[in-house]
Amino acid sequence: MIQVTKQAVQQWVMIDYLAQKHRFQANISLFERKYTMSFDAFEKRVQAATVEVFDEWDDYIEWKADHEFLKIVNQQIQDIQDGHIEYIG
Repeated sequence: MIQVTKQAVQQWVMIDYLAQKHRFQANISLFERKYTMSFDAFEKRVQAATVEVFDEWDDYIEWKADHEFLKIVNQQIQDIQDGHIEYIG
């Protein structure tokens, strides 16, 4: 039998969330460099376009997902830091 402390599980979960955060931030940075603008500015540009550019639309979908997932992961990290954790067992 393996015994694990709650603190160890909390640390493992935090490491996983930090890795996800890093991945989302890296993707967002890539898009910011590619288009030399923020997500909000790019979103306005894509939505205002009269002709759909498929490559930009694909990037928009991916960038938006990364943007939203980053918000979720940041909240999950904050929850762990604030001690808002429920152990089910």
